[in-house]
Amino acid sequence: MIRLLPFILIPILIISALGYWRYLQNKQNLSSTKQVSSDQEELVEVPDTLPNASVDERVKSLEETINKLVPQVNSLKSSNLQTSDVYRLTEIEAALIDLKARVSALEKATPVSASQASVYIPLGGGGGPWGDKDWYSTNEYEISLDTANYPGYKGMVLEATFRMVEAAGTASIRLYNVTDSSATSSQLDTTSIAFSLKTSAPFTIPAGAKTYKLQVKSSQGTNLYIQSARIKVNF
Repeated sequence: MIRLLPFILIPILIISALGYWRYLQNKQNLSSTKQVSSDQEELVEVPDTLPNASVDERVKSLEETINKLVPQVNSLKSSNLQTSDVYRLTEIEAALIDLKARVSALEKATPVSASQASVYIPLGGGGGPWGDKDWYSTNEYEISLDTANYPGYKGMVLEATFRMVEAAGTASIRLYNVTDSSATSSQLDTTSIAFSLKTSAPFTIPAGAKTYKLQVKSSQGTNLYIQSARIKVNF
């Protein structure tokens, strides 16, 4: 009986060892699964301020997220995972690649600059009467303009409030380049005997400092008056 005892104890010890080893293995797999779930829950966290953040703030937030994801993915790769966990890890890696692409696109994006407000340049107020049938350069409305003072401007328009003394013919106004002896494409016309605001089509002026005057004329020689005039610079 004593001689048979070793043959009985050895199988029992082997079975016990195998059972304990399987218990430890299952415990390790369960711990790994919980770790994956915890990591995934952490991935979906988004800062509350991100939707209203600027581009720079979003890029910084995404970079911080990537820095957190990389060590998590690396640690998962070294763990003894089950098939379902490996599939989840593959999804995380794909999301990480997509996230890197989005960060790269944000870093290369050029912010759109806000448009600059229009600038108004007063030319003067009051004046007249004028009844010239040909273009006459007024001394009351004279100004020096330099395009260097308005970098990036897209165009200018002439705005003037004027009227005729009586409804006979057409009264016209335009901005004239005295320095280069050339008219701008800014002619305004009226047949009204009441003051009314007229706005020209957009035009540009030559580069450099130039002197400009308002020119007036009346097709029938009827007197006209100017109440005010100004130039609007658009950007």
